[in-house]
Amino acid sequence: MKKRLLYLPLLLCLLFLTGCGQAGNENLSAVETFPLTPSREGTEAVTALIEKLPAGYEEDTCFNVTPESISEKYGFTIYKYDSSCASFLMYEEAVYPLGEWFGGYGATSFAVADMNGDGEREVYFTFSWGSGIHRSQIGYFDTADKTVTVFDYSDYTGDMVLKTDGKGSLYACHAVCDASSFVDIQLTGETKAASIVCESGLISLVPEEASSSTEG
Repeated sequence: MKKRLLYLPLLLCLLFLTGCGQAGNENLSAVETFPLTPSREGTEAVTALIEKLPAGYEEDTCFNVTPESISEKYGFTIYKYDSSCASFLMYEEAVYPLGEWFGGYGATSFAVADMNGDGEREVYFTFSWGSGIHRSQIGYFDTADKTVTVFDYSDYTGDMVLKTDGKGSLYACHAVCDASSFVDIQLTGETKAASIVCESGLISLVPEEASSSTEG
């Protein structure tokens, strides 16, 4: 009986550690989306790091468009200018541009996920731009190697918004855009445009048309 009692604390400890490990894995596999949430919080820090702003936008005002809960949880902040639509991500005291912006809305929606399962999260974003031809694209910032990748696919019909089904999937929908300003944009998702997937550690984007033809 005494031996069994001695093993009991060890068993409880192992169960606790196993539970913590499973919770951590669940958190890493989760996909979290969020919209533009404008404020002026912390903008002085990023403007000091941005070396060059687009010409002709001397009156551009910088906004923090990241929900406070997201910045606290993941350690990055996204900033956007209200005239040029130039969009930047600040991570570990460095600044990275998020796609193109001239002639469009710039960055419009965001998601955080670890799609390739390397234990480091990526920050996904939709953005629109285009001089004469409006287009919407999707890219991501990888916190592992601190690089920005933009997928080749372009939606020329309008804008896109990132969505998740709550089960680990990440996709984009064609969206109706309601913009009070370039830093206050509401996107309503309609039909599915593309899915973000990972195979053999490689993150890629599969347009809905290509997915349908493959299934057929």
